Amino acid sequence: MKITTRKKHAVLASLVLILGVAVLANWYLATPDANISQVMGESDIDSDNVDSQNLGDAIYVNSSEVSDEYFASAKLSRDNSYDEAVATLKEIVNSSEADADSVKNATDAIAVMSQRKIEQTNIENLVEAKTGSGCVAVISDSGVEVIIDELSVSDDTILQIKEIVINNTDFSQEKISIIAAK
Repeated sequence: MKITTRKKHAVLASLVLILGVAVLANWYLATPDANISQVMGESDIDSDNVDSQNLGDAIYVNSSEVSDEYFASAKLSRDNSYDEAVATLKEIVNSSEADADSVKNATDAIAVMSQRKIEQTNIENLVEAKTGSGCVAVISDSGVEVIIDELSVSDDTILQIKEIVINNTDFSQEKISIIAAK
């Protein structure tokens, strides 16, 4: 019994040590260069040559590009809709009043939705890797819609996206639509 207690204490001590090292590393990496040199006792920084930019300052970027926030909010909205639908279907499955056909249909619908969610994630990851920009994929019974940044649209990109969708789903090329977000 003492051996397991000692092991627990050793594991706890090592975790505390690792946590301390992580906090120190985070502090070191998050501190601006000017402050690091002051903490280290170095005073050879010329205050006239220090950049006027501060961490967190707003920087103007090309406003014609679709922001990553759009894609993130679209994915979040889609995932929330799926979660609500799955919760409703699970209520049917767990209901004592539901007949066998309802339970089977609800279980099948949950399996289909789970498979679609996996396919959508795979498509989004592969398209983002190929194009370097954000993407949202929506799979329905009628086909697949892929939303990408307008600046990423080219003939090569469209062909790559269609190939990715065809390889990850059972839909034909005619059932795939690519939408350029503005």
